[in-house]
Amino acid sequence: MSEIINNSAQRKEMLKHLILQLHHNEAPEIVRKRITELLQSIPYNEVVEVEQELIAEGLPEAEVLRLCDIHTDVLEGNIDTSTAKQVPQGHPVDTFKRENRALENFIEAANVLFDHVALVDDQAVRNYLLELKSVFNALSDVDKHYKRKEYLLFPFLEKNGITGPPTVMWGKHDETREMLKNAHEVLMTEGVKASELITLINMVLRPAVEAVAGMIMKEEEILLPMALDVLSDENWYQIYQETGEYGYCLYDPEVEWKPENVVVQQPVYQPSGAIRLSSGSFAIEELEALFVTLPVDLRL
Repeated sequence: MSEIINNSAQRKEMLKHLILQLHHNEAPEIVRKRITELLQSIPYNEVVEVEQELIAEGLPEAEVLRLCDIHTDVLEGNIDTSTAKQVPQGHPVDTFKRENRALENFIEAANVLFDHVALVDDQAVRNYLLELKSVFNALSDVDKHYKRKEYLLFPFLEKNGITGPPTVMWGKHDETREMLKNAHEVLMTEGVKASELITLINMVLRPAVEAVAGMIMKEEEILLPMALDVLSDENWYQIYQETGEYGYCLYDPEVEWKPENVVVQQPVYQPSGAIRLSSGSFAIEELEALFVTLPVDLRL
């Protein structure tokens, strides 16, 4: 077949077939070539739908997780995000992306250090490892980024029936966390020799960096465009308001964000010093007196 497939249903069936070929150990480079020849580019929402359908049809989530990096690598450069919604600065998606740019700076720093490993002798190992520790300490801040996705974003996707991608991505988060943990343990090892560095890099450090980098692609080409299609402004504003509980990753937002069409509740604390509840307002002293009379201990 030489004609490019433009029909959505046919395109999804072909993509599903090609991903299943990976499941049956077809060489990734062959599958990538077929995707390029037959599909040219795939809308991001169809990638999500195919992943959901594969799980629904019985492909174990563990197997989808195993194939995730392979099929993401195969799809890289072939996912069409041209129709993805744009967001203003301060929006949670904008913040996720700006955090990714900060992570990419440290990914680049790690790769530069890896490229220079051949120049490191035994006398320079200590300083070299210190530089790597600094980079990996920064990369480990990605845990905040992942937790915001897991506890703030994923629940909204699941409420909308999108369960496969969050489950798979959470699994990849855990894999990346474990890789970063192993990297820190390796970097704390005493007595490392220059001759051992290349092995440590190839076996432990580089895979951890590649895991962080790979998740950036999965987020920006698949997850975030799809989430923008599904979540309402109210949903995003709730995520925005609860983000402080988890913190930011290597980036502090420079502007506040509030969607124009969302009504913001009045602050709990009133100018008079009263506390507003749905049933009315109480003076702080009145509320404290009420708590004292309750037959339970409410002290924190």
